[in-house]
Amino acid sequence: MQIRLDEVITAIDETDVDTQFYYYIPEERIITKDDDSLNEKQLIPLPSHKQIDDYGTMKRFIEDLTDEEAQGWLSESIKGSGAFRRFRMTLDRFGLTERWYDYLDAAHESVAIDWCEYYGIEYLNGNELYADKEAFQPKQNDSVSSKHNYRFITIDEDNVYGLVYLCSDFRKTLAKLKGNTVTADVDDMLEELRYYLKRSYPVFAISDNGKYVAYAVCRIEDDVVWLESIYVRPEYRRKGIGKMLLDRAQSIAEEHGNDTLYLYVHPNNDTMLNFLKTNGYDVLNLIEIRKAYPDEKTETSYTIGDHEYRY
Repeated sequence: MQIRLDEVITAIDETDVDTQFYYYIPEERIITKDDDSLNEKQLIPLPSHKQIDDYGTMKRFIEDLTDEEAQGWLSESIKGSGAFRRFRMTLDRFGLTERWYDYLDAAHESVAIDWCEYYGIEYLNGNELYADKEAFQPKQNDSVSSKHNYRFITIDEDNVYGLVYLCSDFRKTLAKLKGNTVTADVDDMLEELRYYLKRSYPVFAISDNGKYVAYAVCRIEDDVVWLESIYVRPEYRRKGIGKMLLDRAQSIAEEHGNDTLYLYVHPNNDTMLNFLKTNGYDVLNLIEIRKAYPDEKTETSYTIGDHEYRY
């Protein structure tokens, strides 16, 4: 999903008590909900008038002023009905009108970026990704490229749709490790992710300028934390993003009194095994064993101790 940032900002500028905008997923554009035939599941609401909170922005603008006289007059102007009209008149008196609109533009831009990040919608500025100055920045000793701006996003019922394609890629990747193919459609992935949310499992993603590029799921059973899923888009690997996810999962484990995370890993998933070993996960815990499925072909074998296992 993509959108031009200036289109989001324009919609926020035009939002009022009677006007609500939506992002229409199939066409990746912003609309007003005039057509009742549109599928509700294909609409993402833009911030409402209440969420934009221009009145709160006025209060913050006044608090940031250093001119005490202007502060006093503006603080009085926003009390009671007609606050916006009196506020603008007082701005003119102190020559602060242009400064206010610059401040308001910056506030609306911040709301637009936060909305894109939350829903996993990649935001564009011209032909390039917009660089968010307030986005998550890794520490100097992290290996994440400084050209990107990464944020942790908590996934919930409202923004879970933005994660379905990453989840689908993850399932297809796991299937390839066994030489299989799977059809992981949107409904299947939504069902899987919503299952995690209903069980209150932590689900979190990392976004790069609004686009979800990685995610992880922690399964918690009797206060034991398992890293159920962890996936990074191939083009974003070797940038420290996997470690960011692992560190967050380890923090969750510590919050539940655990000294370590527990994981299931395919034995031929060399990329994952090397990544885990680099981060100190090299102790074999348990072996999961089953009988072969009907007509299943196993072409690989692994030896653990004195025992050989098919895979």
